[in-house]
Amino acid sequence: MNLPFPPVIPKSMTRGFFLFLKIAGICVLILLLHIPLLMTRGILMERQRYQSDAAAEIAGIWGHEQGLTGPVLAVPYTVPTHVTRSKAIDGKIVNLDEIELSPATAYFFPETLAVDGTVDPEVRHRGIYESVVYSSKLRFTGNFRPDPTTAGVEPARLDWSKATIRFGLFDLRGIRSISPFQIQGGDAAAFESWAGTAAADFLPLIAKLPNGVKADGRIEFSFDVVLQGSARLQLAPVGKDTRVTLASSWSNPSFGGAYLPVKRTVGPAGFNAEWTTTYLSRGFPQSWNSRTDTGDLKQKIEQASFGVTFAQPLDGYRLAERAQKYGVLFFVLVFTAFFLFEVTAAVRIHPLQYALVGAALCLFFLGFLALSEFMPAGLAYGIAAGACTALISLYTWTFLKTGRRTLVILGGLTATYGYLYFVLQSEDYALLAGTCALFAGLALVMFCTRRLNWYALGTVNPPDAATEVETR
Repeated sequence: MNLPFPPVIPKSMTRGFFLFLKIAGICVLILLLHIPLLMTRGILMERQRYQSDAAAEIAGIWGHEQGLTGPVLAVPYTVPTHVTRSKAIDGKIVNLDEIELSPATAYFFPETLAVDGTVDPEVRHRGIYESVVYSSKLRFTGNFRPDPTTAGVEPARLDWSKATIRFGLFDLRGIRSISPFQIQGGDAAAFESWAGTAAADFLPLIAKLPNGVKADGRIEFSFDVVLQGSARLQLAPVGKDTRVTLASSWSNPSFGGAYLPVKRTVGPAGFNAEWTTTYLSRGFPQSWNSRTDTGDLKQKIEQASFGVTFAQPLDGYRLAERAQKYGVLFFVLVFTAFFLFEVTAAVRIHPLQYALVGAALCLFFLGFLALSEFMPAGLAYGIAAGACTALISLYTWTFLKTGRRTLVILGGLTATYGYLYFVLQSEDYALLAGTCALFAGLALVMFCTRRLNWYALGTVNPPDAATEVETR
């Protein structure tokens, strides 16, 4: 049967369909707003790369990260080896076994090693970027008690007249001065740079052991090192018993490496830290010789090293990077408030108005990033958050119709920005604080909508004579 008129869609179904479209449109808009967020993150990564390049340029001039190894006692010796050579005797080729003395070197770490030093860090700038560098004064004291048998060498073969002291550090350009290697009750010997062997890359400074040292005696020593570097200072526990104490005016140290300080005090005036270690836990031998396969000794020593990194407080880049992870939270909270105003107070909000508010929320992250390059991170955050809150509040006042609703948006944004800053500052409790904020936001939405009849949102008042469908 053919109907003379098309079927009529009830108004309740029409309104429900448009509410569904509104919710779907908000979800799509939130997804689309991730595009400017990703663009802002790309700018952040680019600025961080510029900062890294600036820090590398400063370190290249001032000095890179420094790691100190030594002192190491090196004593040459000879090893008899059997060699087969071919010789012509009476016109015949004869193989003869001969004994040759091959050169080798025995190495000994100190029996005890104490390092006492001060570190004076400062912030250097390259354009708008900055990097932490430091100057350090270190005094090395201790003693050697070399036991050739532990190095696999016969004591009689050691040539003590050619014994040397070796010392290593990462970046030789950072050395300001190094005092002569002083033997207690004896002479002193100056350090020099040496090259030509693989060991030079590992221990680039050498000093001839002063005269008067007994081969079976205790060698007490002391010397001072004044150096400069950047970002990090670490030392290798080469003593059988090693003790290191460092003092600095830097109030944000980050202790790391294979060992943490056994004692430390950190405050606004700086820090004092003390490390103590023994050779039992470090993973490399106390003595060895050049003919012994010790594996990658340099790598083992670096893995056992410890020290301090002169970390900066949370800078703008790190705060901006972490803040961007919460961008979707702003979109959801603000758009949820707008949607609730629409369904409960009959306020009509155009999708373009949603989009403009979302753009303002995205602009906060870019503004914070830009301002943090020229002022402290906290001040930059406050200015960017205040500007975006004022912009959104003034704009929403034009379509929310009443000051009370505008105050809800103003108060919500202020509270959200304030709580987010607390979360960003609390590195250790960021996850817990963020989870609590999401829980509180969800609980608030549930409380505000507890009496809302969601099924009734898609219906209209019962039709009267004027609204009934006309029939012919």
